[in-house]
Amino acid sequence: MFGSNLELPGNRMLSYDSALKKHQSIKPIRGRSDQNTRPLARRGNDNLTIRQDPSNSDIVVRLYQTDIIRYKSGGDGYNNLIELDPYPSVLTNRVMWSILGPHTNTHWSDRDYPLPNHITEVGGRYYNTPDYALIQPAETGWTLVGGEKPFEVPRLDRKEAKQALRDANFYTFQTWLNTLIRLNNDPRAESRGWGRPKPFEWSPSQAFQYLTAGEEGWREIAGRMKRGVDIKRELESLRLAVYRAELCYETETVPYFEDYRSLQNALNRMRRTE
Repeated sequence: MFGSNLELPGNRMLSYDSALKKHQSIKPIRGRSDQNTRPLARRGNDNLTIRQDPSNSDIVVRLYQTDIIRYKSGGDGYNNLIELDPYPSVLTNRVMWSILGPHTNTHWSDRDYPLPNHITEVGGRYYNTPDYALIQPAETGWTLVGGEKPFEVPRLDRKEAKQALRDANFYTFQTWLNTLIRLNNDPRAESRGWGRPKPFEWSPSQAFQYLTAGEEGWREIAGRMKRGVDIKRELESLRLAVYRAELCYETETVPYFEDYRSLQNALNRMRRTE
């Protein structure tokens, strides 16, 4: 139950037949002009409803003002398709799971990332479903049959990456910085911020400009680093900026991921190179 506004349905609906039976089992609200739209969970609450589309007999689940699940008619039982609308909210994900899980699990996010954030898990596989997800139910092994968009995952060319770091004087800067720290002449700035300090986020142009400018540029870099931040994290931020500046990434097209860890690793690489 979500506060006093929304209660999840008690039974899962895993096919058109089960959704139709659920709709038929719910008595319409007396006195309402719309006798087709009925409360799916708590009676009298219109935040989560179920209805039968008069144009094609589809059964539609609506959350607030959005149709989130559509059970397509045209056959019986497990031969039907289920269409999901990737509306990005935590509540939508939980309602989806309460109705379709564990066969289908949505990981739709409203975070402002310019990369895949509408991930649908079907049959243990994770797909990018930006516009819709069309699911094929079966007694075992549900599958995604429409709506997927391949992931474009950056892969680092390690040979080119090492050469880019040499060309940008990264290794020389790293030796210079570590030497000054060991000599108790740390050029990094004091860390006085609240919370957990973060490494400086370098743009590709900044990183390459200061690294190739010699000691004057190196002091500019060090001055933007914080002593309260692990030096490995600071250097990693600088190194990734060099990779982006020198275009050391290749793109691999991946249709789906077999496990959640692989998905998260790929998304992290995409965020670091965006």
